[in-house]
Amino acid sequence: MTANALRLETPDAESLLEAGLARHQAGDAAGAAALFVEALSMEPDNATALYLLGLARFEAGAAVEAERLIERLTAVRPSHAEAHLALANIRHWRDDRAGAIAAYRRALELSPIHALALQGLSRVLAESGDHAGALAVAEAACAAAPGDAATHMALAAALRGLGEVLEAADAFATAAMLAPDLVAAHVGRSLAHSDAGEPTEARDCAERALTLDPDFAEAWLALGTALRGLHEPQAASEAFERALALVPDRAAFHLNLGLVLIELQRAADAQKHLVRALELDPTNAVAEANLSSLYYRADRKDLAKAHALRALALDPNLMSAHQNLAALLAEEQDHDGARAHRDRAYATRNLLVTTAAKPLGRVLLLSTTESGNTPDRYLIPPSLYTRLLWFIEYAAPGQMDELPPYDVAFNAIGDEDLAGPTAANAAHFAELGAGRLLNPPAKIARTRRDLAGALFGHIDGLKIPRTVRIEAAEIAVHGVREAARRAGVPEPFLVRPIGSHGGKGLFVVGGDAPDEPLTPASAYYLTAYENFRGADGLFRKYRMIFVDRQPIPYHLAISPSWMVHYESSGMDLHPDRLAEEMRFLEDPATALGAEAMAAVTEIGAAMDLDYAGIDFSLLPDGRVLLFEANATMLAHPEAEGPLAHKNPFIERIFAAFRAMLAG
Repeated sequence: MTANALRLETPDAESLLEAGLARHQAGDAAGAAALFVEALSMEPDNATALYLLGLARFEAGAAVEAERLIERLTAVRPSHAEAHLALANIRHWRDDRAGAIAAYRRALELSPIHALALQGLSRVLAESGDHAGALAVAEAACAAAPGDAATHMALAAALRGLGEVLEAADAFATAAMLAPDLVAAHVGRSLAHSDAGEPTEARDCAERALTLDPDFAEAWLALGTALRGLHEPQAASEAFERALALVPDRAAFHLNLGLVLIELQRAADAQKHLVRALELDPTNAVAEANLSSLYYRADRKDLAKAHALRALALDPNLMSAHQNLAALLAEEQDHDGARAHRDRAYATRNLLVTTAAKPLGRVLLLSTTESGNTPDRYLIPPSLYTRLLWFIEYAAPGQMDELPPYDVAFNAIGDEDLAGPTAANAAHFAELGAGRLLNPPAKIARTRRDLAGALFGHIDGLKIPRTVRIEAAEIAVHGVREAARRAGVPEPFLVRPIGSHGGKGLFVVGGDAPDEPLTPASAYYLTAYENFRGADGLFRKYRMIFVDRQPIPYHLAISPSWMVHYESSGMDLHPDRLAEEMRFLEDPATALGAEAMAAVTEIGAAMDLDYAGIDFSLLPDGRVLLFEANATMLAHPEAEGPLAHKNPFIERIFAAFRAMLAG
């Protein structure tokens, strides 16, 4: 028997390893691993066998076994830099960041300019929150391997972690230039541009990534993020849904879809995804805060408070959680607690800028941290205008002289009852005369409910029910009926907390019915009730919006209840009522009558506001019955469905407002 024949019959470890490598290259991973095991059984301390089998087990998903094998290798060959690098990569994959850092550092002690070890160490330092350390290591990696795309990816990640988002975008761009088909480079560049407030560039990069790999979930996340920045919530939601279809259990995907569904006013769907985000990542403070907001809007105050508190336990500086708690505590009449949370939310962040991709203009919005702001989401949409939202009560000394440039200012503090903390600063800003100011605060101040008689009393064809403002302390002493009697308001009368809109806390007092409990407030409006039931037994509430003092019809709600709200009136179930509303929208002067239309028009002239509205009804004698007239009136488009017929008429309001903004 020849020596060669004997070798074939009894292979040594070296030949087994060579054969295993050949099988691995041919795609037979299991066969390769079996040969590596056989070689290792022949020579238990064979460094090559330990290395190859360790990598094979790692590729097969057996990370724990792979780590044990590579640890044996580092004990056998402590100066083997590649062994320490492999060990670091395995530990990194297993989320053992401290162990990974130690192994990467050992590899670099043995090979100080090892580019792969530098890349890996930079990544794990960034994930551990040591972004400065990650940057230093990534810069060393780039110096060691300037033509390696992966080193620039590590540099970009470190820069993004430090908030150097434009520099991060440049580093991702360099990686993409070095490796044009590297999808992650285009995704990273997209996210960095989104961070920098450059959504158009972000969208282009995300679309490039999806051209390379339409099944890369992170690329859909990047596209959705860019589309949110472009204020295209529907398209963004579709992108996030594509990401979730590819990877259903990623917390970030559920979080982002939940956030954009809030913008689309799909509260139930948003809640579902935010809850799922928290199931996958219980440390997600943003999900907690947005759940708090959803529950607050749904009037589920206990849940709103619980989620806001959990959000702040995770992130004590989260602005939205402080905002929610401030509002909740204010409703509980805990004014000191509310103020403390407002201070945390706004004291250092009182000017929030939302940038439109191609703005029609830049609008400075004077706002209050209370709830008395003019609803401006549709009047000044972020898709069309760059918005400078300024919580002016927290204006820092000298800030009024150092504001970013803007084209027009709009005073959105529309409820005088809630303007108290902002009044001095808003008045001072108006006195400066720094450009055009719409709805100046001095004119807003005249629109309090109890001042309606003084403001509109000269108008013919108008019925203004007597309204008085009574402090809570007086009602606590005398009771609401006695307080009304003393103020000369006959029964029946309405009770409404100051600063309340949408019927919140509103009820009628009269007859033998027991008085309802008062919603906590510092003061209340008591208003004489006027029966405005029509001949058909139904109640009607008309709303007109004044833009630049000109009346534009918005809606007509018809209800069997005296507390008429469009949302609860069931208009969509009654074609005859919708037809009556349509006649009002098409020709309000004919629908109301000439005298009533003249009275409504005079109300707009008397308020003399750039934007305001009036809710009213018609009495049998044709007079206008005034409910309220002020700047807090909401106008919004209707979703697709039986009410969408109103949208062309509602768009007239928005078009008129845009024309007014343009000057």
